[in-house]
Amino acid sequence: MPKKWWIDYPWRLIQTNLREIDMADMDAEEYVNQLKSFSATVAMINTSGIIASYPTELPFHFQSQFLTGDGLDKIVAACHKAGIRVIARTDFSKVREPIYEAHPDWAFRTADGRVVSYNGDVHVCVNSPYQQKYALDIMAETVRKLGVDGMFFNMGGFVQRDYSGVYHGICHCANCREKFAAFNDGMELPGPGAPAQSSVDAAQSPGASASRSDDAVRRMYRLFQAQVVREQDKKVYGFLMGINPELCISRIGEEGFYRQESNTALDRALPRWQYDASENTKRVKSSFGAGMISTNTSVDFIDFPARHAAVSPYQQSLRLYQNLAQGGALDYYLIGRLDDHRDKSGFDAVRSVFRFHSEHGDVYRNDLVSNAKIALVKDPEGDSDEYRGWYRALAENHFLFDAPLMARLTAASLAKYEAVILPNCEYISDKLIEMLDGYVKAGGQLVAVYRTGFGDDVFNGRKKRELGRCLGIKRYILDRGDMRGSYIQLEPVKYPSLPDTGLVYLDGSYMYAEYINSAVPSGSLIPPQRFGPPERCYPTVYTEHPGAVYNPYGKGRTLYIPWRPGALFYRQGYASYLAYLRDLLGMLGSTPLETNLPEMAELASHTAGDGSFELFSLVNGTGHFGLSFFAPVRLADVRVTVPSARDVKYVRSLKLDRELEFTRASGGVAILLPVLDQYDAIKIV
Repeated sequence: MPKKWWIDYPWRLIQTNLREIDMADMDAEEYVNQLKSFSATVAMINTSGIIASYPTELPFHFQSQFLTGDGLDKIVAACHKAGIRVIARTDFSKVREPIYEAHPDWAFRTADGRVVSYNGDVHVCVNSPYQQKYALDIMAETVRKLGVDGMFFNMGGFVQRDYSGVYHGICHCANCREKFAAFNDGMELPGPGAPAQSSVDAAQSPGASASRSDDAVRRMYRLFQAQVVREQDKKVYGFLMGINPELCISRIGEEGFYRQESNTALDRALPRWQYDASENTKRVKSSFGAGMISTNTSVDFIDFPARHAAVSPYQQSLRLYQNLAQGGALDYYLIGRLDDHRDKSGFDAVRSVFRFHSEHGDVYRNDLVSNAKIALVKDPEGDSDEYRGWYRALAENHFLFDAPLMARLTAASLAKYEAVILPNCEYISDKLIEMLDGYVKAGGQLVAVYRTGFGDDVFNGRKKRELGRCLGIKRYILDRGDMRGSYIQLEPVKYPSLPDTGLVYLDGSYMYAEYINSAVPSGSLIPPQRFGPPERCYPTVYTEHPGAVYNPYGKGRTLYIPWRPGALFYRQGYASYLAYLRDLLGMLGSTPLETNLPEMAELASHTAGDGSFELFSLVNGTGHFGLSFFAPVRLADVRVTVPSARDVKYVRSLKLDRELEFTRASGGVAILLPVLDQYDAIKIV
């Protein structure tokens, strides 16, 4: 078997997204010295695709005219001499206009036949001969000429927006029309309009409209896209492994590196997602094995139109520490070179985290395994508001949890969790429903929200609600969307975190249902009431419809929530929802960690693959205020009880570089940490 160099490698990546002009006076030794000043072990350099940044022998690979400094071959050799691996960054989403003019069949085409040219770069289609064949020739030349250690593909798949964010619709080139017709027995491509959406997405997107038949075509097109990408990934991966089986390839195999971004965008809906890096890392680490590096990059700049202005240094370091806390690698990305970068305000913060990682390479290994017993399932096609609300509730209540991708769930991976949460995951495969049913029967606990399981994995609605069996649902009656002015009335004895709160408000939708006799309701619905004028604001109608329903099933239990509390918490942030979701999980027996930390502190626990130690991580997010990231508040005398069955010999703070006081506690280790700045990791041996 070929050696996979990255599996035990201390991965500290810096991507210098070099501009054409950067190669004009490039000094390979200075480039490497700059990387070494960051303690970097991996460099990602753009090599090929839109522009050949080395002397190419291929006629339709656009040659850079600025190759007057040290070449990429010399840079790669200098990196290797310094012990730095090199990943080639490629981008096959566009070609220069002269190449398009020679090969018009390579272009992406809008519904009315136009091409998309952005600053002279023409969008090409994943189904075109360019990406299907010619790009492979470029990859082969890149690997053989430069001797790189891996390859990253930027903007792969179906690119439908330009750099300004303008949506151009789906591709209608002859290749797409032909392949889609073959995929769907002659069906024509969907026309212009918004991208295909699930019913949840559509409900959250005002103005989105399509006929039922058109929506069916768009759902089919999404399946077509997924198949095309899968087949292309398989082809590319096999091709590159045939050239060099030791290449580390991004995201298209079971081994390699899975790269994501923590970035900001000027037009993205606010607030900023403060758990961006944690979630990205957690998602990969709980979905793949040790052969897949989770490398979530902290993007230096604000957005494409502001590529030369950096975000807050504290935002940079927070992202990087979140990566470490969840067992991932370090990754930093900027435009241009390090030596002449115009905004170096984040450099010291990034260097500090990279240096810390380099000093503790024996601890930050890729075989760290999460100790979490709760799984919050991530469905990329699903209800992001509901998911993020649950993510916040778990993190801020100090539960230990994973966030596995729904498509990566197996019976074996489910079995490690005491509770699994499906945050309004509408479209679920028959196979997964069967696995979830078996998981609960065997003693697991399942939380399902609102329309979970209403459709299958090819985006069709289900006539029978198979998941409803374990949820204790006899039949669904009505999905009512106009619930503003509603409440869930609580039983005080069941909600210890809300001693003075007799109800929580409900807005949006509610699923009326009939439940089997074994199902136990918690809370009751007060349907929409008058909310004006003030003199007439009092409930007049009460119901027995539940706020939540618990149901014993086999050896396990389920919790069904017929509305979307996570989405309301994510959008509004009221503390009552934080407490409400904590108590719902408490009734299932799930308990948060015992600690005096504020809600803004994020916690994670891992065990080394060989079992030699446990690593407990603390990320201090108190510097996040509104839309800004400042220095966090220093926290003193932190107390936390870490679940552990280990016969503990010592407990050590990596940041303070000293052993800590600890005592055995029920089911864990009670630790005193004298001070917490932005981050610490506690090694338990």
